Amino acid sequence: MEFGDRTRFAITVELNENHGGLWMYGRFCYLIAGESVGNYDAVTSLRDILFRMRYLHSDRGQRTCPELMKLSTEKMFSVISAALRDDDDEIYNYIPEEFPFARFDVGIHVDVMDNYDIYLVENKYASKILYFNFERKELKHFLLDVGEFDHVSLDAYDYLDKIYDAAEESEGEVS
Repeated sequence: MEFGDRTRFAITVELNENHGGLWMYGRFCYLIAGESVGNYDAVTSLRDILFRMRYLHSDRGQRTCPELMKLSTEKMFSVISAALRDDDDEIYNYIPEEFPFARFDVGIHVDVMDNYDIYLVENKYASKILYFNFERKELKHFLLDVGEFDHVSLDAYDYLDKIYDAAEESEGEVS
């Protein structure tokens, strides 16, 4: 199943035929500007992805930071990365101190996405998704419409949640 527009931003999810019940084994990746971000060929637990996507779901619409959007892609990535690693507090030059900057991290931290850091920052005009591939040491970005990432990720989240509910119900019938 694919959610979104693969030429812009999409999420691809495929449940394996033998999915292991509640483990929900399958495939997952982001597609950003037509490029696969994540290891879609590897099988992973879609249940784990669902649980980690809850954070994306709760942070939707709350990644607005006009001052960060004024920075170059490289500087924006560097500032967010350093803050997330707790290496530097430069990010507070761009955000209020009480702003939870972890919400800029929109990567799904599971095995099939481990080769990427993925951040999203918005202003009232656009969203900028940044993605760094650790293997290629390559930073890219793409401009999305405001809310586009949230809409697509919520659709994928709802789909996975329904699969999980069905698996949970099925497990209950077996017990």
